[in-house]
Amino acid sequence: MTKRWRIGIIGCGWAGSQHAQAIQKLGRRVELCAVADINTEVAAAKAKEWQASVWTDDYGQLLDRELLDAVTICTPHNLHAEAAIAAAEAGCHLLVEKPLAVTLSEADAMIAAAETASVTLMVAETVRFHPTYQRVAELIQSGAIGDVFLIRISREHQMHDYLRQRPWFLTEPSGGIMYSGGIHDFEILRMLAGEVEHVYGLAAPKALKEMVADDTSVALIGMRSGASAVIVESFSLRTPQPGVHGTVHGTLGSLWFYGNWIERYSAPEDGQRRLVETLTIPPVDGFEAEMAHFLDCLEQKTQPITSGREQRKPLVAVLATYESIRLGERVYLQEFEGRTSGNS
Repeated sequence: MTKRWRIGIIGCGWAGSQHAQAIQKLGRRVELCAVADINTEVAAAKAKEWQASVWTDDYGQLLDRELLDAVTICTPHNLHAEAAIAAAEAGCHLLVEKPLAVTLSEADAMIAAAETASVTLMVAETVRFHPTYQRVAELIQSGAIGDVFLIRISREHQMHDYLRQRPWFLTEPSGGIMYSGGIHDFEILRMLAGEVEHVYGLAAPKALKEMVADDTSVALIGMRSGASAVIVESFSLRTPQPGVHGTVHGTLGSLWFYGNWIERYSAPEDGQRRLVETLTIPPVDGFEAEMAHFLDCLEQKTQPITSGREQRKPLVAVLATYESIRLGERVYLQEFEGRTSGNS
């Protein structure tokens, strides 16, 4: 008989709610047994809503292999490492919301703790499970648009009310848009064009004045493949089409994607682009898909596609971008990582 995994949620905010819904949808495979939140009233209310039998304002009380097999960590970014290391040392498998951590030293400590305890560490990075990005990656890999030389991704939102309801986004440096949105889009770049070589970051003047960190930033990126890329991240764009917009340009054509559709264009010699096909991609619940993958990895004893070691890579790119913004110069990831690993 297949094991029904016992899981707990640490942090009952928006991300915790998404994880709870995913667990409910996968109820034959997993049971939500416990929740923890620093706000006692929230923990009690969410335990009742999500039908979890145990709740607490001290997550340490949940870290017992007699109670749980795994935890999902949905706390503010700067609190991921402490909770993850404690859970690993207690023998619990880990699903940690993105970004993995806020420094490389924290990320390395989390990875080491999981490996020492022989528990699975997976990062909840939904873009890896988004069928549109998966299909774009497949088209590129098939040679449909030739050799890729330019990628542009723009993540456009106006989220001021959302941020004000979650004050840590405003008061913590790790609440910046590059941590929150850029981490996604560096991962999309990795899906489409491989690893990042160097970055040049720019932070725009703040539209959300009370925010400590960046609310709009841009990264100019050189990929190891030789392709160039641009990502634009904002919590503050009053756009008529919020969401993620992307284009990929190759020697034989281009791909344009937004939401659940993709347009592929040819690049004939006469210079007039021609629409080759429009693809409408059936939507997938990314949180359910990543939770199912987490359970698959536990059952099959395999490494997640968004393992801690893999998701350390986009974190390096985000941190290098912030370093570039600070210095006002291009930063090579390999050099940056050599300077900061173990010291950040």
